Amino acid sequence: MLVTMVLAPLIGVLLALFGAGGGMITVPLLAYGVGLPIKVAIAASLWIVASVSLVTVLRKRAWQVIRPKLLLVFAIGGFSGSWIGSYVGLAIPDQLQSVLFGILVLFVAWWMRRATAVQASGTDGFVCRCFRTFILALVLGIVTGVLGVGAGFLIVPALIWLGISDFRVAVAHSLVVITLNATVAGISYLGHIDLDVAPVLLIAALAAAGSLIGCRFAGHLPEPALRSGFSLLLLIVGAGMLLAPLVRQLT
Repeated sequence: MLVTMVLAPLIGVLLALFGAGGGMITVPLLAYGVGLPIKVAIAASLWIVASVSLVTVLRKRAWQVIRPKLLLVFAIGGFSGSWIGSYVGLAIPDQLQSVLFGILVLFVAWWMRRATAVQASGTDGFVCRCFRTFILALVLGIVTGVLGVGAGFLIVPALIWLGISDFRVAVAHSLVVITLNATVAGISYLGHIDLDVAPVLLIAALAAAGSLIGCRFAGHLPEPALRSGFSLLLLIVGAGMLLAPLVRQLT
C-alpha cells in the first residue's frame, strides 16, 4: 500500500504533461497495489482519472482553447462509447479484461517510442469532420468503458489527425474528453460492483496533487526523455498485466 501511495501522484503528473496516461497507471496500482479485483480496479480508476483530469482542466484553463463544435461531437460519440464499453467490461471475464489492458498498454508503449512530438503551429483553418470525429470518439469511448483508461494517448493523435495542429490544444481537448468519458463510464459501473470509497479518495487526492506539480513543470522538461522513460514504464506494466492471469493459473 505504501508503494501505491508513493506512485499515486504519478497519475496526475502524466495527465498534466501528456493529457493521457493516468488510467494506465491507476488500474495496475489498484489491482496489485491495493489488491482490488480487476473490475473494481477499473471502476475506481474511472472516477480517479475523471476527477484528476477535471483538476488539470481547471489548472490549465483548457476552456480557453476549446473548439466547441469539435468537443460537442467528440463528447456525444464518447458518451455513447463509454456507456457501451462499461457494459461490455462488466460482461467479459476478468482474465480477458486484464489481457486486453496489457495489450493496450504495450501498444501505447510501442506507439510512444515510434511517434515524434508534435510542435505547436497554430490551429488556423481547422474544420470539424463531424462523422469521422464521432466514429473515432465512439471507439475511444468503448476503450474507456471496457478498460478504465481515459485513452488520452489515442485521443491526442486522433485529434491531431482530425486537424488540431497544436499539441497543447489537442491535450486540452483530450483532458476534457477524458473527464466526460470516464464520468459516464464510472456512473455505468455503479450498482454493479462494490467500491470502497476510502482508498479511491486518497489516491485521487494524491493524483490531483501530482497534476498540479505536472502543470507547474509542463513545457520545462525534455519531452523526448519523458516519453522514453514513460514508454519503458508502460512496457513493464503491460507485460505484468499480460502475465498476471497466467501466473494465477499456475499457482
